[in-house]
Amino acid sequence: MGKQKVARLSVAAALLAGGVIAGATGSANASDQRSGATAQSCYEGAHYEMFWGVGVGRNAFWPEQGTYATTTPACADINVRPDRSYSFTVCFKATGRCNGWHYAPAGRWTVVASRVLDGTKFYLQANEPDSIGAYLAY
Repeated sequence: MGKQKVARLSVAAALLAGGVIAGATGSANASDQRSGATAQSCYEGAHYEMFWGVGVGRNAFWPEQGTYATTTPACADINVRPDRSYSFTVCFKATGRCNGWHYAPAGRWTVVASRVLDGTKFYLQANEPDSIGAYLAY
């Protein structure tokens, strides 16, 4: 009799675990959908900006060199959609460091810094000495 009870408990535990896994999968799918909606909302708040060159052989900046933009709750990342293909780096005021170059094809949204905290001060550089335009969402 004890073996049958153990067997029933094992089957019940397996079914329960299956339900938990199925529930977790459902939550992940819902989370992915919310992430897509959040990204769409983030891009809807995008604005077009000009990056200004600061001299021969130097990178173009946004905002104006020596100033910073501040991330918002609208986006979890810093995103660019340039008119022409360029590479971008994001530099942070708090650390004084830049995060490395990210290639952004023309007309496509590209994440140039991910999981950035709200209220973070930053500026962007483009690997172009001339003025360029891009949509930004952050």
